[in-house]
Amino acid sequence: MGQFIPPCIPTLTDKPPEGDAWTHEIKYDGYRTQIHLSAGKVRAFTRNGHDWSKKYLSVLSDARDLISRDAILDGEMVVQDETGRSDFKKLASAIRWEGASLVFYAFDLLGLDGNDLRRQRCDDRRQRLRDLLGDPKLSSRIQFSEEFEGSGAEFFAAVEKMDLEGIVSKRRASLYRGGDSKDWLKTKAYISGEFVVIGYERKKGAAPSLLLAEETDASLRYVGRAIPAVPGEQREELWQALEFLHAGTWAANVGPGNKAAVPVQPILRVIAKHLRGEEKLRHATVTAILAP
Repeated sequence: MGQFIPPCIPTLTDKPPEGDAWTHEIKYDGYRTQIHLSAGKVRAFTRNGHDWSKKYLSVLSDARDLISRDAILDGEMVVQDETGRSDFKKLASAIRWEGASLVFYAFDLLGLDGNDLRRQRCDDRRQRLRDLLGDPKLSSRIQFSEEFEGSGAEFFAAVEKMDLEGIVSKRRASLYRGGDSKDWLKTKAYISGEFVVIGYERKKGAAPSLLLAEETDASLRYVGRAIPAVPGEQREELWQALEFLHAGTWAANVGPGNKAAVPVQPILRVIAKHLRGEEKLRHATVTAILAP
């Protein structure tokens, strides 16, 4: 069976590329996964090359039933909600307890019958993948990630309206290379949510930031930092309020990378805009301060 292949990682961009040189796919909110089939045996690897075959038994069983040839598939392992959207928060529990709810969306074919396909064009690899999978039943845990060939901006706008994570744009003629790639570009949607302020940091030479947490049952979970983007007067009132809320201990575990931050009592709530589909806040800004 072939060795794990370092995956091609798309580069984050503000807007999708345009033109006939690009195709676009939905960006699924799950775990990057590589499936290897060889001589009737099937294995699954994580983005970092860890063997997770035992965690994905139901998916690998469907892969074995659907594909009779030796192959290496690149794709995303997801859990979908009742509307068909991928739900990252349910993924970990599904892997542990409900393996049957997992679905693998294949978007690239890296090897077939012992032949390395990475030197072939992206659109050629995807056509061979489509031919290999045929037309899987909707009940199959192996599905093909369809592409959109029109305007990237129009496709992204449609994806945003459907509350999906974003899109991945791929250069048709590109070869497959492991690591960060500008031949694959990801454009992600933003969402807003309510968070609790548990700390802050203000130092010279850096933008001030708030440390935010989300409520989980009866506790708080640190989710990252956000830069205040409220008007100047509100921002000054925010800093004054936080000075009165100094605390001796943290309301949530913020990890070792926040030693210079100041903990505060978890009283103040804010609305923060951030990239969808990330475990931690990314590119986050505070857009509103809520009344206590």
